[in-house]
Amino acid sequence: MPIEGFDYKAFAADLAAQAAEILKGGGNATPEGLTDADKKNITDTVRKFCFMSGEALSNDPQIKFNAQQASLVTQFIGEWTYHKSIDLILGKVPVQFREGILQIIAANIFNTAKLAIIKKMKQELLVNLIEEKVKQVYSDELQKLVKKGVLAPQQFEAAVNKSNLNDFVQKNEDEAKLENISQKSSDVAPQDKKVLKIAALAILLKRLPQKKAEEIISALDKNIAIHVINYMKMSNIEEKLDHQVIIKSLEEIKQLIPPSKTVNVPRLLQKHHKLISLSAPDKLSTLAMGERVSVKNFILDKNFPAQNVFSAHVIESLVNSVEKKVNDN
Repeated sequence: MPIEGFDYKAFAADLAAQAAEILKGGGNATPEGLTDADKKNITDTVRKFCFMSGEALSNDPQIKFNAQQASLVTQFIGEWTYHKSIDLILGKVPVQFREGILQIIAANIFNTAKLAIIKKMKQELLVNLIEEKVKQVYSDELQKLVKKGVLAPQQFEAAVNKSNLNDFVQKNEDEAKLENISQKSSDVAPQDKKVLKIAALAILLKRLPQKKAEEIISALDKNIAIHVINYMKMSNIEEKLDHQVIIKSLEEIKQLIPPSKTVNVPRLLQKHHKLISLSAPDKLSTLAMGERVSVKNFILDKNFPAQNVFSAHVIESLVNSVEKKVNDN
């Protein structure tokens, strides 16, 4: 029996149109690296899965959902299909397996959300439950591809750690912090000063040649680098900060950039190769988890051509970082 006030066909089309608009305009919810074909596929998949969800809810005689409840289930599927589609693409999961994984995720969202609503679970708890379910199913499906020999363990780590939703949330948080700080005329807290330094560094790096900027970012602590990258993507960041604040902050960020000095790269690589030869593979895999592909390969592969990929100072920073983490663990 149709659900009063719930036009699932129109709702699916609307969610797909929202996805298409976001993909067209870029912004925080859309990362770089998606082709036009990728974007069309994402939009089409969102429409199809939302249509299927709405149709199933409307045609199930045992479900007594109202329009708001039916819309919530369908919206969960639309939003997670959007984000996990991007994760599968950027995680380089072979295209022939993507829709199948997305369909399994959508089915689990549908069943989990439906049961939770029937049990009258609070919405904030339901949101968390759905997120945990999606993470688990996504990981399980990728692990199946590893067992089939479709994905190598390193590819699995790269794909499973992709999270467009987390990136989206982090970008919004960074922008909100900067917006809040920019409106203050005085009494800048210590944590705000750190944000200003990072934003100022981002402004500086935007004006450097891309290769040089990437070298500096690679040398930064990854917990700082992610915020620098987010601010570099803000088109109007220069308008958020007073010019004098930018200059002052740049004077205070020298500790974020490795000092200039002569680096003996062959000796560093010899030290690094010895270290990873003596370290347990599972420990190295744990250290490499969540790192960029080039850094992951540097940690795991003694034959990785580090000198062709990184500058001398970046190699020094990476070797020191790996050594510290190995010793700490």
